[in-house]
Amino acid sequence: MKRKLLVVAVAAILGTAGYAILKGPNLQKKNPDAGMTMQEIKARDDQSKENWAYSLGVQAYVYGLPLKIFERERRLRLNERKLDFVMSRKICPCAPINEFGHMTKLATADDTLPYTPNNDTIYSGVLLELKDEPVVVTIPDVLDRYWSAQIADAYLENLPYIGIRSTGGKGGNFLFVGPDWQGEVPEGLSLRRMPTNSAVIALRYGIAKDSPEEIAKVMEIQKQVFTTSLSNWGKEDGFGKVNPVQMERKEYDGDLALFEQMADLLNENPPREHQRDAVGMFQSIGIELGKPFAGDALDSAIQRGLKRALDDVDNIMVWKVKYRGTPYATRWNNLHEGEYGYHFINRAEGALEGLLVHSREEGVYFSTYEDVEANLLDGSQKYVLHFEKDEIPQLQDKGFWSLTMYGTNFQLIDNEIDRYSIGDRNTDLQYNDDGSLTIYIQHEKPEGLESNWLPSPDEGLFRINYRIYLPGEETRNPQTLHKFLPGIQKVQQG
Repeated sequence: MKRKLLVVAVAAILGTAGYAILKGPNLQKKNPDAGMTMQEIKARDDQSKENWAYSLGVQAYVYGLPLKIFERERRLRLNERKLDFVMSRKICPCAPINEFGHMTKLATADDTLPYTPNNDTIYSGVLLELKDEPVVVTIPDVLDRYWSAQIADAYLENLPYIGIRSTGGKGGNFLFVGPDWQGEVPEGLSLRRMPTNSAVIALRYGIAKDSPEEIAKVMEIQKQVFTTSLSNWGKEDGFGKVNPVQMERKEYDGDLALFEQMADLLNENPPREHQRDAVGMFQSIGIELGKPFAGDALDSAIQRGLKRALDDVDNIMVWKVKYRGTPYATRWNNLHEGEYGYHFINRAEGALEGLLVHSREEGVYFSTYEDVEANLLDGSQKYVLHFEKDEIPQLQDKGFWSLTMYGTNFQLIDNEIDRYSIGDRNTDLQYNDDGSLTIYIQHEKPEGLESNWLPSPDEGLFRINYRIYLPGEETRNPQTLHKFLPGIQKVQQG
């Protein structure tokens, strides 16, 4: 009764004006075709259909971009010639599918990596394909340093970690299985069920930058990292042996090849259950779970809209990557964490720039192309970044922070002292008497201040990433982290 009275009261208050608001301005036009020729009506309707397909095409591209990037990594590992090349050049921590690959050094300007590298941790990684058989991943206990095993599905969305924060540094034997696997878990294995049959693990081990023997220590840890096909587990001489993975990959061509590939990737690794409804909106452009994409059968206006979308999406993603995350007044952008929910544009930008992005408890990332006055950072200029004592990041145990210099290609900048980042692990870092800290960002060596120098290029634009690993509560809380984000100040040169 109360609900009925409320409805009557609202109706009385709104009256006819309220009805018009609810009805919507575009629906009030009783005859939208009035005064138009048949040819004009058809042209308008075709253009509208094309625009609708264009808008859905952009959204479909954004939704499926992580799958395409995962496919890039998969095809690399399935191509023996290319894989041998990148493994010999140490371009990435790559290895055949279901096997760990290891970097044996920190990234430098000599490396050209397919993602934004850090200069803080040594990478290991494995691409898992679990449809045919589960894989046991063995990781040793490491208690004396930062480390994390970041685990993500085919959409590059994070799943629960293993590492110094999440498991107290304890490793173990973990059975990774696909969403449909049914079987008995052998004794001594911890089950990790993935929402997709394809998954990835990124292992990061932190090192003290001024300690060369640290790399040797991490390489010894890497020797204790194994993968074993479940059918080999428990067999004599079976530990550490992975059965070869064979996967046929289709080649695509034509104007709408990307959407055809995207539909196949969606069917190969359907989205998590709670996100499947999001794919339903793409049915009118020919992308539907369980069905192949038939671009030639689509209406010509829809085809035109999809082609237009493909013309624009690269620039859209360039813009989004450049200004990704939450902006702050000091011109830093807080990058979105790797648990995206329905924020598919954030997921796409994270996959495109960094492949994998940490969850907030594990690390918070910031980037900027600008000084505090919103001018683009330029190698011909000099800058300082000054942290008051209470602006220096608060950290959890084994946490640390760094500032890393990048070119516009997201790679590290060559410089005369081979310093690509600076942070609290630089043992010669000099703090001011009041506990504050000043970092000098410029191409020329700042005489007498070299310990606090982050070298920039001699000219041209650059950007800086600010990473905080294992941030404390205030440092990772979106409501308070602004306290740790001083702006980069341009030095006036007279």
